[in-house]
Amino acid sequence: MKEFLLIVRTEGSVWKDLSPEQLQRHMEHGSAYIGNLVKEGKLKNANPVEDKNSRLVRPEDGVLKDGPFNESKEVLAGYFHISAKSMEEAVQIAKSNPIFDDIPSQIEIHSLMPIGGN
Repeated sequence: MKEFLLIVRTEGSVWKDLSPEQLQRHMEHGSAYIGNLVKEGKLKNANPVEDKNSRLVRPEDGVLKDGPFNESKEVLAGYFHISAKSMEEAVQIAKSNPIFDDIPSQIEIHSLMPIGGN
């Protein structure tokens, strides 16, 4: 099994932009999605990202800068650290994320290199 980092980016906040009913539905679908990944032994870790408490450190000037980091409406919403047999399986896991049903979003998939480069 390989490990992958799935980075969830949205155009807004699931927590702020959905009605209470929509948020409840999203929580139910998200819990089922996460539960299934846990049951299959594919989920290593997952967390939403707190948008108010992010910082960007720029090594060229050493300045710690508060967000937003660019003029895009896109925000980093959270991540999933998963195990999958291949990039293709990681893509299928990402495609089944219910966030796509609730809010405009995209998921970046990064293959993680084992320590030592093997």
